[in-house]
Parts: sequence; structure tokens; C-alpha cells
Amino acid sequence: MNRRRGFTLIELVMVIVILAILAIVAIPKYFDLQSDARSAAEKGVVGGVRAGVYT
Repeated sequence: MNRRRGFTLIELVMVIVILAILAIVAIPKYFDLQSDARSAAEKGVVGGVRAGVYT
């Protein structure tokens, strides 16, 4: 009996579905982190300007 090695179509579809679910969950979190980082950078700049003005 000659058996081929490889993945079935169902296995490949399941992997694609799992990756899509992970991407749907991860992308909004990435944009939230990016927004938080931008806010922190802006606060740092404002703090630096205040320190420079009041010295």
C-alpha cells in the first residue's frame, strides 16, 4: 500500500480559520497599544516643554 504524506484539505482550512481568529483578536489590541504609546510620547514631550519653561 503506497500512502502519500501530507495534509488534508480539512486540516489546512482549520489552520487558516485558527490564524484568522487570532488575527481578529490581535489586531485591535495592537492598535490600542500603538495609541497608548503615542499618548505617552505626547505626555513626555509636554513634560519636557514644561520643565524647560519653568527653569
